[in-house]
Amino acid sequence: MAFRCLLLLICALLCVSAPRAQDYIFNRLSTNDGLLSNNILCLWQDPAGYLWLGSERGLQRYDGFAFRTILANRVDQIVADCSKRVWIRSGKTISSFDPVSFSVRNIPFENREPGLDAGLFRLNKDASGRVFLVINGRSFQYFDETSQTFNLRGNPFTLPDSVRIINVIRDPEKQRYWIAAYNGLGYWDSKTGKYYTTAYNPQKDPLLASGKLPTLIAHFFIDPFNRYWIQGWDKSATSFLCFDGRNNQFTGDTAGLANAGNGSYYEIYDFTRYADSTTIVYGLNCLRIREGKSFRELRDPRNNPFGIYFNTVSAVLEDREALLWFATDNGLYYTSGNRFKNIHLILSQDKTRGTFNRVFQDSRQRLWVGTWGRGVFLMDPREDADPGIVPVEVGHLQDHFTRMAWSVTEDKHSGNIWFGCQEGRLMVWNARTQKVSLHRPAMLRNSTIRQMLTDSNGAIWMGLQNGDLFAWRQPASGQMDSGFRKVASFGGYITRMVAAEGGKLWIAVQSKGVYCLDSRSEKMLQAYETGRHGGNIAGVKDLLVWNDSTLLLASDTTAMLNTRTGKIMLPAALEHSGAGPSMTLQKDKFGNCWIGTIRGIFKFNPQTNIVTRYSQRDGLITIHNNSYIPETSFRLTDNRLVFAGNQHLIIFDPAQYGADEIPPDVIITGFQLNQQYLRADSLQQLPVINIPFHYGALTIEFAALSFMQQDKLTYEYQLEGLEDGWTTIKTTQSVQYNFLPHGRYRFLVRTKNEAGQYSHSTTALQLHIVPPFWKTLWFYALIALFTGALLFYLHRLRLHRLLQIEKVRSRLARDLHDDMGSTLSTINILSNIALQQTPLDERSGKEYMSTINSSTTQMMEAMDDIVWSINPVNDHMGKVLARMKEIAGAILEPQHIDYLFEADPAVMELHISMEGRREIFLIFKEALNNIIKYASCTIVTFQLQKQANRLQVTISDNGKGFAAAGGATVTRGNGLRNMRQRAEQAGGSLAIVSAPGKGTRIILTVPLA
Repeated sequence: MAFRCLLLLICALLCVSAPRAQDYIFNRLSTNDGLLSNNILCLWQDPAGYLWLGSERGLQRYDGFAFRTILANRVDQIVADCSKRVWIRSGKTISSFDPVSFSVRNIPFENREPGLDAGLFRLNKDASGRVFLVINGRSFQYFDETSQTFNLRGNPFTLPDSVRIINVIRDPEKQRYWIAAYNGLGYWDSKTGKYYTTAYNPQKDPLLASGKLPTLIAHFFIDPFNRYWIQGWDKSATSFLCFDGRNNQFTGDTAGLANAGNGSYYEIYDFTRYADSTTIVYGLNCLRIREGKSFRELRDPRNNPFGIYFNTVSAVLEDREALLWFATDNGLYYTSGNRFKNIHLILSQDKTRGTFNRVFQDSRQRLWVGTWGRGVFLMDPREDADPGIVPVEVGHLQDHFTRMAWSVTEDKHSGNIWFGCQEGRLMVWNARTQKVSLHRPAMLRNSTIRQMLTDSNGAIWMGLQNGDLFAWRQPASGQMDSGFRKVASFGGYITRMVAAEGGKLWIAVQSKGVYCLDSRSEKMLQAYETGRHGGNIAGVKDLLVWNDSTLLLASDTTAMLNTRTGKIMLPAALEHSGAGPSMTLQKDKFGNCWIGTIRGIFKFNPQTNIVTRYSQRDGLITIHNNSYIPETSFRLTDNRLVFAGNQHLIIFDPAQYGADEIPPDVIITGFQLNQQYLRADSLQQLPVINIPFHYGALTIEFAALSFMQQDKLTYEYQLEGLEDGWTTIKTTQSVQYNFLPHGRYRFLVRTKNEAGQYSHSTTALQLHIVPPFWKTLWFYALIALFTGALLFYLHRLRLHRLLQIEKVRSRLARDLHDDMGSTLSTINILSNIALQQTPLDERSGKEYMSTINSSTTQMMEAMDDIVWSINPVNDHMGKVLARMKEIAGAILEPQHIDYLFEADPAVMELHISMEGRREIFLIFKEALNNIIKYASCTIVTFQLQKQANRLQVTISDNGKGFAAAGGATVTRGNGLRNMRQRAEQAGGSLAIVSAPGKGTRIILTVPLA
């Protein structure tokens, strides 16, 4: 039996309970840890390793670190079939569930009685992995692949209508389907296609023919050894049977089931198997496991945090690491079961308080356990022995200080066991008579014997409360007291003594330091005192000789003393491990240091510099309060370790806690954007995860799905594209990045165990932070194109302006030449003629001067027109109209011709380009000159109108008009041709309408800029 139930004996004379065994160590998860409800109804582990649990408040997924809620409605069952489909039942609703996308699809089934209670519905799975629905007492329905429903047509066989079915159990070995029903047990034979019962048994099946079956079969279970476990009811009494299907006979293996409720009402919900060999039965007020040929209770009646407490166990699951999980109404429990061959003793405090003070193994491999308040106990710790623990009889000594044992050692010469006790009491257990004698050496002065050890020469050393150090050697006279010799006095109580090679004796003294003594010469070799070495040397509680130059100190932290240099080093891994002050130290055969601290048991691997914490989930202990703190330890001859302190003692094999298992690959368990979860399972199937740039916070959660190794693994992650190296974390399994720059990244994560072994593969996520549109390549290309177009446009505009300037300059030159050149030439000629005529008569002189005056006046007007046309101030149509009125007045009024200007209000707000304004003005002047010369009119009307995006200027007179051979609209003479050309240059058109006796109308239309 892998886990041995320790023999619990009671010492009647002392009326004191012996330490009791706690074999199955349970761990509990509750709503404080993230459960929606403590009333867990079902369990399932998926192929990836996630644990799924349904409760009255929903469906959750557990990765070993956190619970994530998937569905918010009640889930009674979750079952996976042979086709890897997952089924959930919520009351009377049956659904197909996708654990990757979290989608749910309701599946119809046949139900002729809609008002049935939900408790009558149950999903089951047969030995082949097919799932079927049982409606208790009515029918069973397998899933029909064709119709995608549960129905009777999908059943592999048909039962008589009279069978009130409870369950169907497939027996692949005999090719049968056993039917548990309200009206008895039967089976359907695949070979014959018939249904057999106790009333119809032509095959003479021994179980049906036994006559021992109850009327109502509530539960029927077949284990891997083809044993049939049966629970039924007969006349309101429950009964349990076990039938060996291979030997065709009943066995007595149901012992312990008849009173599964320990005298209280109980119900069996189901049977299950553990490790393919052990049967577990559970239900209301019931949880029992088969050991040997009987079942025993797994509940511990004592109130300790290592036990399991419940009213109901709804489901039991063995996961892929052989952990047992229990769904109860008091939370989720799990245990490593018989994975570890540990012995765990609990010192009962029911009647007399006591604490474990010292453990010691003698040369006969017996383990002596000294306690404060309860005396000394003796046990056999060997793995192949029943570890019975019995108190050492000391009642006849009639000294209550003998119940306060502080130290234990063995006299190598006689094999006697010495116990150092309170107030200087010394007990000696005689190996020959197995009796205890009491001694009170006067030289000890009633000082508590805190430490004892036997050196290589057989001398027994004793360290006292008052700081005195004594050595006892076998006296020639045979008188015990004469063998004592006081070697030293340290002035502080001695907390620990250990022997080392070469006859060295290391001694730790409270508030003083650590000393090294030669046990042969009794001379002091070295002294490391607080004055020179600081506080780490003051409160040493344990010493461990690591090698010939290193001594480990258990103090406020675990320190290393170099005995050659005298320097004290604090290993960084231990200092930052969170282990807290250390109490006791042991070295295992693998070179690891095991440390008992106020926070539990830790292992330090000096090769990898990794510190690992172990707790009750590993079969050891968790520090729930001070009664669990390990304060002393011992290494047994078979290399197992003993840690004890206060009310708890644990014996375990360090080999079982080796790092020989390669850690599993890391799985991405959660993916958050701005604290909103996305489906990590679906995201991992994408080649690249595209993330919009506006998401500021990115959180990635991950875990190696191993519930046994989860807190013993170290994670390393790196974000390629942002980080150059690996970052190591141990306390959390998530990483957050805020406001990542846009770009492509690869998130890598891996895990390693305490031996430095990495997981087989490194998990990777391809991430793409999508840039904002203004940082994309197409936007850059668009900007470049736009910039090029703008530059080209500006270049064209510059060229256009240069051309315009050149055009203006050419026009100015032409105008100056045309308008002023001829006039200046005329003035020059007239001036020369006037100068050449002598004498110049007065009449000729006046003619010349009049001509010159007229020419200069024309030249000034032309100059004025040129200046006016190029002045940008005159681009406004109001200025143009004013100029037109001024010119019209100057030309028409001397001729006594009336004129009228009509302009739309909208025209006054228009702006005309310089060229357009010039052409309009020149056409206007040319029209006036023609009116003066040819029209013989009395009135001229000027109309300016805005038509859409065009300006129309109409000049009308009431003169004599003229006839055009080609029609009403004509152009005639150079003046008219020039006007037409100017209109075209302005982008417009010119029309002239005239008839003899009806005047003339000139219509100029130009586009607006």
